[in-house]
Amino acid sequence: MKKSLLILSVVLFLLEACSTQKKATTPKQETTFVKDSIEFYETDFEVRQKNYLNLLLGKWMMQSMKRQSAMAEEELKNTSITFRADSTFVGEGGCNHISGRYILKGTSIKFSNIISTKMACDNLDAETAFLKLLQETVSAYSVTATDLLLRDGSSNIIFKGKK
Repeated sequence: MKKSLLILSVVLFLLEACSTQKKATTPKQETTFVKDSIEFYETDFEVRQKNYLNLLLGKWMMQSMKRQSAMAEEELKNTSITFRADSTFVGEGGCNHISGRYILKGTSIKFSNIISTKMACDNLDAETAFLKLLQETVSAYSVTATDLLLRDGSSNIIFKGKK
């Protein structure tokens, strides 16, 4: 019984010590919320790409062609493109009359449905290359009032033209 009484005393002492023990206090950190300085608004923006159609319209004499970026420029003779407002073009490929359609989106251009007459001439190889590059390679353009550059997807200049 003495032993039980002793154990009970120790347990009570420990319980008392635990309940009266002061916990170490740390300074309280106040959580403050600062109003964000960024305000969000839901707004619809109308985006339009710059359109250079007015500069592009008219007849351009194509002066040079570069079949590949590593090749030298070739001089073009009797080669022209006339851009019309209805998204069609006509021109001369060097030997034959050509025509087709073009689509503009900003500074991107895509030629399609290109057709030509079938007259033979000495420079038919250059004309065939001209038409193939126009339809398959050209994808961008740069234009001023007097100069036209037709480029590929890597911004390499394929054709140079003058008004």
